[in-house]
Amino acid sequence: MYTYTDYFKTYGRIMQFNKNKLEPFHRWYPFVEGYSKEFIQSILNEIGNTELVCLEPFSGSGTTALELQNSGIECYSFEVNPLMYNIARVKLENSYEIEDLRRWFDYIVNTRSTTEIKSLCSNFDTLYEGNNKDKWNYDTEVAIGIERLLISIDSITDEKYKELYRVALASILLDVSNLYRNGKCLSYKKDWKNRKLKEEDVFERFDNKVKNELEEDINNFLVKASISNKNKLYNEDSRVGISKKIKNDSINLVITSPPYLNSRDYTDTYMLELKTLGFTPDYDNVRELREKTLRSHVQIKWEDETSIDNELLSNTLCELNKEAEKIDVWNDSIVDMVRLYFVDMQKIFRVIYTKLKTGGKVYFNISNSAYFNVLVNTLEICASIAENEGYKVIEIRKARKLKTSPQQKEAIGFLLEGVIVLEK
Repeated sequence: MYTYTDYFKTYGRIMQFNKNKLEPFHRWYPFVEGYSKEFIQSILNEIGNTELVCLEPFSGSGTTALELQNSGIECYSFEVNPLMYNIARVKLENSYEIEDLRRWFDYIVNTRSTTEIKSLCSNFDTLYEGNNKDKWNYDTEVAIGIERLLISIDSITDEKYKELYRVALASILLDVSNLYRNGKCLSYKKDWKNRKLKEEDVFERFDNKVKNELEEDINNFLVKASISNKNKLYNEDSRVGISKKIKNDSINLVITSPPYLNSRDYTDTYMLELKTLGFTPDYDNVRELREKTLRSHVQIKWEDETSIDNELLSNTLCELNKEAEKIDVWNDSIVDMVRLYFVDMQKIFRVIYTKLKTGGKVYFNISNSAYFNVLVNTLEICASIAENEGYKVIEIRKARKLKTSPQQKEAIGFLLEGVIVLEK
C-alpha cells in the first residue's frame, strides 16, 4: 500500500534520547522518550536548506527546537506537560552568563541550610515518610533537603536562573527518592527501606549537577544563537494551540514524535517531579493534566464516542473487539483508547495541513502497537489518515524493531518503529 524504505542502519542508533545523555544542554535532565539531536541534523542535511520555519507539536524536553535554534532555524513548539515545558524553556534560553550562574549558586548554598522547615505537607499520601505508612517516595531527611533547596531556588529574583535551578533540582529527584522508572510507571527500588540517604547527600548531588554539567556547558558550549525559539514554545495542547498560535501557510517543516499508542500515560513517568515541584499540587490537577494529553493511555476512562471514517482503522477495531471477547482483558477501555488515539491523530494532521506551505514536509516518528494478539498498524493507519487529509505519503522509513510485550510476542513478533514522510 505504501512505499517502505529500509532506514534501520541510518536511524537505528539515533532514534533514542539516550544518545543525548552526554550532550551539552540535552544532558541537564534525564529524559526518557524521544530521539537524539542527530535525527534532527539528518533531516536538515537531507533538506539542504536552512531558510525554514518549523513546527514541533510534541516538544517533550525541547530537542527539536534546540537543535533548530542552534542552526539558526525558527521553530514553533507545543508541550502540554508543565515539567517538560519548563525543561525545554531552560534549554532554549541562550543568554546565561557564567558569573550570574555562579552568583546564584553561591546564594543557594548560603541560604539552603539555614531555611527552617516546620513540617512536610503534601496532598499526596505517599510523597513523604510518615507514621502508619507502608510506602513513601522520600525519606524525611531527603525531603527536608529537597524542600530547603526548593525554597532557596524559588527566592531567586532572576526568573531565568530560578527556572534553570529548578530543572537542576528536578534532575536529581528520582536518584534521591525511593523510586525508579520502570517502563510505563514508577516502582520502588530494591531494598529501598534500607537505603538511607541524608540531607547532605541531596545537596551533594545537586551541587555536582550544577558544577559538572550546568556550569561546564554554559562556560564552554553556550551557543549565542542568532534566533531564539524560547518565545515560540507554548505550554498548550497542540490539538488546540496550533490553530491559535500559527498562521496558515507559514510552516515549511514539521519534525515530531507524538506519544506512542502503548497505553502509557507519560504523566505517570514524571509524576514524582510534577508532585514535588508543585506543577500538579493535588489529584484534581493530575486529572486535569491527564485529560489534556493525547489519548494514548487508559488512566482516564474516555467517554467520547467520536470515530473517523478509515477502513484500516475500522477493520482493526473490529478485530480488537472480536479478540477481546475471548479473553479477560486487563482494561475494558483499550479499544476506546485505540479509536480515540486515531481521532487525535486526525486532528493533528488536519491542523498541521492548514499551517503548511505547499511543498512543506512532515517527518512523523511513530511505532506500531499490539493488543489481544492483534497488530495495530499505527504507521499505515496514520499514513492513510494523513492521505485522506490531503497529504502525499512519500514513504514510510523503517527505523527500529521494538520488543512487544511477552503476551504478544508469539503472535506479533516485533513492533516496527518508523518515520512517515509526508508532503503537502
